[in-house]
Amino acid sequence: MRDLAKVLTETWFWHEVLGTVIVLVAAWAAAQAYLVVMDRIFRRLAARTSSPLDDRILSAVRRPVYLLIILVGVYAALHRYKFRLLIFLDGLLFVLAVVVIIYTFIRCFAVLLRWYGEKVSREKEGETVARELLPLADKVINILLVIFGLVIVLDHFSIDIKSIVFTLGIGSLGIGLALQDTLANIFGGFTIMLDRRFRIGDRIVIQTGETGDVQTIGIRNTTVLTPDGNLLIIPNALLVKTIVTNYSFPDDRARIVIDVGVAFGSDVERAKQVMTAAAAGNEAVLGSPQPSAYFVSIGGFALQLRLVCYVGNFREVGVVTDSLNSNIRANFRAAGIEIPLPSTAVYLTSEAGKPKL
Repeated sequence: MRDLAKVLTETWFWHEVLGTVIVLVAAWAAAQAYLVVMDRIFRRLAARTSSPLDDRILSAVRRPVYLLIILVGVYAALHRYKFRLLIFLDGLLFVLAVVVIIYTFIRCFAVLLRWYGEKVSREKEGETVARELLPLADKVINILLVIFGLVIVLDHFSIDIKSIVFTLGIGSLGIGLALQDTLANIFGGFTIMLDRRFRIGDRIVIQTGETGDVQTIGIRNTTVLTPDGNLLIIPNALLVKTIVTNYSFPDDRARIVIDVGVAFGSDVERAKQVMTAAAAGNEAVLGSPQPSAYFVSIGGFALQLRLVCYVGNFREVGVVTDSLNSNIRANFRAAGIEIPLPSTAVYLTSEAGKPKL
C-alpha cells in the first residue's frame, strides 16, 4: 500500500496521466471537428450538385471515418506506455481498424451499385441488369473485400496463409468441376447482360429454330415465350455459343417478301404496279423504304415476281402478309392478270402401221 501511495504521489505519474487524457481529448475533438466540417461544408457543396451520388458517399463514410479518428487517438494514447497487454491491445486495435475500413469500402460500393442501378433502370434494357446482375455483383464484392481484410489481419499476426490458400484452391477446383455446367450458365448470363445481344421483349430465333419473345434473362437461364404460348427455358451457356437472330434490333421493323407467278402472256410492268399499289394501300406498310416489286425469274410455268415491303412491328407480319396476298389476288383478277397453276401437257403419237395400245 505504501508503494502504491508513493507511485500515486509522484509527479511523473500525473504528468503521464495528464498527457494520455490530452491525447484522448484531442482525438475526440478532431473527430468532432471532422463531423462539423462534413456536415456544414461538404454536405452543402454536395447538395448543390444534381447527382445524389456524392451525398450518399458522404453519408456512407461519415461514421466510419469518425471511428477511425477515435481509434488513432486510442492507439497514440496506449503507445505512450510499455506494459504486458500492449501487444494484445495493439493487435485488437489493428483488427478493429481493418474492420472499419473494410466496412467503409463495402458501404461505398453498395452506394455506387445502387446509384448505377437507379440510373440504368430508367432505360428499358437496363431493368434486367439492375434486377439480376447488380445484387450478385454486390455479394461478390462484399465477399472479396472480407477475404482481403482477413488476409491482411492474418498477415499482420504472421500467420502462414499459404496452406490455407492451397486448401481453398483445391476445394475451389473440386467445386468448379462439380458445378461446371452451372458456372458456364452463370458466366453466360453475365455475357448476355453485358453484351446486350437481346433484351426483354425482343423476339429472337436461335439456330435450332425456336422462336419467341424474351421474358426474363436470369443468371442461369433465359425464358422465351413461343408463339404457341409455351415457355421455353434456354440455358445461357447455349445462347452464348449459338447463333441468335434478333428481330427487334436495331428496331422493330420487319421485311415482308411475297412471291407471285403470273402467266407468260401477262403484262409484267402492269403486274408489278398492281403489287406495289396493294402494298401502298395497306396502312401497316411503311412508306420508307417504299414497297418495290421485281421480276425475279422465268419459271417453268410462270413468270416469277416478288413484292418487298416493310412493316413497323415484326408482330404484324402475319396479318399484313394475309391482307397483301388477298388484295394482290383480287387486284390481279380485276386487271385480268392470270395466276397460272402448274400443268403438264402430254402428247400421244403412233407410228404408221402400228396399232395404238
